Amino acid sequence: MATAQGKSLLIVVVILLIVGVSAVLLFREADSTDAIAPDGAHRVGVRIAPVEYGKRKMPVMMWYPAEPEPGAATYLYNTKIRGSAVLNAPPDRREAPYPLVVFSHGLGECGCMSVYYTENLASFGYVVVAPDHRDSMMCHIEGEPDITFAQMTVSAMRSMGDLNETVATLFGDYLAEINYDFSYRALEAKAVLDRVLEWNREPGSSLRGMIDPERVGMTGHSLGGFTSLVVGGLPFRCDVKERRPGECDSQNASLDTVDFCCMDAIRKLEDPFQLRDRRVKAILPMGPAMFFPKLEVAATELEIPIMTITGDDERMEVPWKPIWTLHTNAPSPKYVIRLRETDHMTIADFLVTRAVTRPLYPGYRFNFEEKAQAYKDYSVAFFDLHLKGEETRTAILRKPSNRFVELWQDTG
Repeated sequence: MATAQGKSLLIVVVILLIVGVSAVLLFREADSTDAIAPDGAHRVGVRIAPVEYGKRKMPVMMWYPAEPEPGAATYLYNTKIRGSAVLNAPPDRREAPYPLVVFSHGLGECGCMSVYYTENLASFGYVVVAPDHRDSMMCHIEGEPDITFAQMTVSAMRSMGDLNETVATLFGDYLAEINYDFSYRALEAKAVLDRVLEWNREPGSSLRGMIDPERVGMTGHSLGGFTSLVVGGLPFRCDVKERRPGECDSQNASLDTVDFCCMDAIRKLEDPFQLRDRRVKAILPMGPAMFFPKLEVAATELEIPIMTITGDDERMEVPWKPIWTLHTNAPSPKYVIRLRETDHMTIADFLVTRAVTRPLYPGYRFNFEEKAQAYKDYSVAFFDLHLKGEETRTAILRKPSNRFVELWQDTG
């Protein structure tokens, strides 16, 4: 007859077994997950090439209208997302040159973080390029991630879904190491743009003649949204003054408290617009980090069309107030879209290969595909109007076509 101690031990073993099996099921990685398919008429090709910048080679992913062989296999991204693009497919030059859109990923993410978004733009006749920035950690265009999905999940659970706390847990050491200096991102984006336009001119290049250098846009998520704003010409308006001792203590700062006018790279700018690239003619930041001093003034100096897309989740999305400040003070044409029941990571599909994703992130729990459709539809309509001069999709820029969309617009 089993003793009470033996029964207790058996119960503990069973509980541990259940917990272990549950953990495996939650954190296991699917062999692959299909991306949401693009909607445009063009088939899509994808290529990977390095761009040398500083002491490293940035992997860069490029999507473009293509003419793949019939039955060609679609590409399985390094994130385990099976897309609709075909690796190294011959480019479709029948409607070239196409507008170019540079995509900048969020802090710790990667160039292929939003396959459904980037492939969709290419299917509508855009060349889209996306680098792995220096801070890419949670995924990579090539190679294994530096931060595991288990670490991401535990961080999100510990912070109870608070975005700032999650970022601090995952990237606090890195942010302290770089002293919150993100100026490298604008420089990396400009280096990618330089090299891609060189490929566009080079005989024998697969991109030869594919890009119209006069029609360049930029888009990005989170820190990539910040990067898009910087490159697009939102200036840093800092007072030139001596700081009090301890006023610029970045070691004890966080992303929501750091004073960017304390950063050496910002204070040393000879011109508040020094990181701008005038080749960029329209910008679409998504859930952008808003690290701009005197935003009310800076916003008035933006000279190109802007659309901002963000979610409404108060804990897992960037604050709404700075986005509204940007929108109300920026010149027209300008648009801001807030998506209901949507969090900071809804733009990303690199997370959906894990079973635990949907419960953790509000944007994935219900109707993810419909919310993703909003990102697809509005980005195409915005860039079609402001890079191609086409008005065929502008109806949704005047009146929402998606039940999750709240839209504010001013076309002047």
